[in-house]
Amino acid sequence: MRTEKDMYLPNWVCVLGVVFLVASIVCVAISFTASRFSMVGCLIGAVICLTLGIAAILCWKNQWVEMENNYEFIYSTMFGRQYHYRFSEIKDLKRSSDSMTLLLENGKVHIESCALISERFADQINGILRNELEW
Repeated sequence: MRTEKDMYLPNWVCVLGVVFLVASIVCVAISFTASRFSMVGCLIGAVICLTLGIAAILCWKNQWVEMENNYEFIYSTMFGRQYHYRFSEIKDLKRSSDSMTLLLENGKVHIESCALISERFADQINGILRNELEW
């Protein structure tokens, strides 16, 4: 199923999420034997690890793009909310150190730098942006 998508996150993102969840459990277990000061630090660490673990798993499971045809695609956010866009709505591509954001007329599509992108999706984006720059 995952390879049918035109953009999706690799399996190691899910593994990273599970590692963070395990780390949160370890932090809670350590907090029972720690001093009062250390216990607070361990519980704060557990909350941070739990949050990061849940976020990583949600992104891995829900964040994807699937092209319907050469003109339209569906984007699903980390919370599973789906949006239908047309490639013609793409206005710009904003790059940052850890991701890219497609800026559209009525929305944004966030793409992590580790995401796996199909050749046909990349070709469609590049073709649109090349045409925009020629104007």
